[in-house]
Amino acid sequence: MTGPAAPPEGSVRRAAGALRRAEASRLAPVTTLAAGLLSAAAGAVSGVAGAPLGAVIAAALVVVFFWTGAVPLMLFGGGPGAGLGLVVLLLTYVTRLLVLLVLLAVVAGTDVADIRWLAVTVIVCTLVWVGTQVALVGRSRTTL
Repeated sequence: MTGPAAPPEGSVRRAAGALRRAEASRLAPVTTLAAGLLSAAAGAVSGVAGAPLGAVIAAALVVVFFWTGAVPLMLFGGGPGAGLGLVVLLLTYVTRLLVLLVLLAVVAGTDVADIRWLAVTVIVCTLVWVGTQVALVGRSRTTL
């Protein structure tokens, strides 16, 4: 009598990749929002009118932009419809960029938020998001 068969190596890799993506989808927004809140606190201390609001808006934009990028990957990533998945990825990416540009233009056209703090916080939050993803992949020693 033999024990249960070991799962194929490919399924183990897919499962490990799914766990890594799940961890990254939880950790990256938290670290990004923390960076945005630190930037908002620094803006409040600096005394620049609209700096905290600009930092909060920037952090929210970065998190929403990257999170919405994960949806097409979850729906079409690696499946049999790879050609359709690529089209969906490109269309959603272009749509997200256009929406982001419109939102940035609307915020820049008002005096509610300081545009410099918004811009710097977008850059910092993007670096934090990407850095978190890189750190998680490097720690797991596997490819995405």
